[in-house]
Amino acid sequence: MWSLPDIAVMNSRAAAKKPSLLKAVGTGIDPETGKQATCEREDQNCSGNVRGEPWFDIFSDDPKGVVFLCENHGGDYNRDEYFRCEDCGRLMIDHITWERYVHDTDDGPICLNCYAARVIADPKEWVSLTKKTIDALTFDDVRKAKHIIAVSGPTHGLHFHGNVEFYSTDGHCISGGGVDELKEFLRKARKEGKRRALLVMDAAYQFSISAAIYTR
Repeated sequence: MWSLPDIAVMNSRAAAKKPSLLKAVGTGIDPETGKQATCEREDQNCSGNVRGEPWFDIFSDDPKGVVFLCENHGGDYNRDEYFRCEDCGRLMIDHITWERYVHDTDDGPICLNCYAARVIADPKEWVSLTKKTIDALTFDDVRKAKHIIAVSGPTHGLHFHGNVEFYSTDGHCISGGGVDELKEFLRKARKEGKRRALLVMDAAYQFSISAAIYTR
């Protein structure tokens, strides 16, 4: 799992490289070598001019690299490394960390940030902050928490109230007070005047997950 400094450095480098990457898209010149790029699907069927398309990840809005393809292979990017998000239309790298942020939907794959936008916009995903609803919270509800926030990723304007870590295999609590502590986070949010909250899986590690409470 990458740490926060690693992600921050990666985003900083991407911002610095953005002008050269965007230039490469139009010219087909590889910014790493300064020479005309070759098609990444190199075979005997390559033909026509080579052009670039930027690819992105979920950690910033700046492109992280460029995929170069000839006219004959236009759009034929490596499906093992990239996918096109059905919502934002960006060419996304398939994975960087342990995070799984390809979500197959009825429409096709979408990136985690677009998936988060769908979840946040869906009233059915929110927990009404009534005493009855909070008291009734169980680990079965925790299991249903959607993974919409990557480790060190954007929080989509949501406010963090607290989290508890569980083993992903059996739900055993690793840190914090388990479901009871999540209820306390909800009660505190209610006292602050919040009317609803999101139960979110805001981190997915190799053997554990973090379940957290977020509000607008």
